[in-house]
This record gives sequence, C-alpha cells and structure tokens, in this order.
Amino acid sequence: MCFSQRFAKKLLAAVADKWDSHVVIIEKISPPDWKSAPAGRILEFSILHLAMSEMVVLETRHPIVINEAVDLAKRFCDGSAPRIINGCLRTFVKDRSAAAAPKPQALELKQEVSV
Repeated sequence: MCFSQRFAKKLLAAVADKWDSHVVIIEKISPPDWKSAPAGRILEFSILHLAMSEMVVLETRHPIVINEAVDLAKRFCDGSAPRIINGCLRTFVKDRSAAAAPKPQALELKQEVSV
C-alpha cells in the first residue's frame, strides 16, 4: 500500500473518531447562516472536519492544513467559503492552544509544591 493510501485511511479513521466532538466545535465556530442550511454546506463542513482531524489526530502543522483547506474551498466552494473556512480553522487553532496552555493559577501551585 502506498503512502497516499495509508494517509487517506488514517485521515478517514481520524474523521470518524472525532466526528461528534468536531460537530460541537463546528457549531460554535461556524457562521449562523451556515448553521441554518447545513445541507447546502456539506462540502464546507467536510473540509472543516478533514482539516480539524488532520491537525488533532495526525498532528500535521496547522499552517499547512489551513492552507490546504482554503485551497480546497477555493477550488470547490462558493466565493465566501475560503475566507470563512480560514477564519473557522484559525479560531479552532487559537481555542485549542488556549485550552492546552497552563493556567496561571495552576502554574503558581506547581511552583509552590516544588519549593
């Protein structure tokens, strides 16, 4: 099996594994008009799921993933989709980084314990 087939299988498994948690996140970060007609945005939501899964599970660097997602949107979606997908994914990365950063209070407690 070649590299691209292995990668596609891993990515598909990652999307399936993270589907429910990513649906919740996409609900928060996507624009209201996309939420009102999700059937009309199947491709856009699919691009978001693929990109989020690639960043989280396969740990591909986010600038690369966002660039590829925007390129897919430019090629296959309507005029505003690339900009919106870019914004959604940047928000996702920012929120994920903020959640992973240690809280100042937790840092203080850690310093007190180590003294």
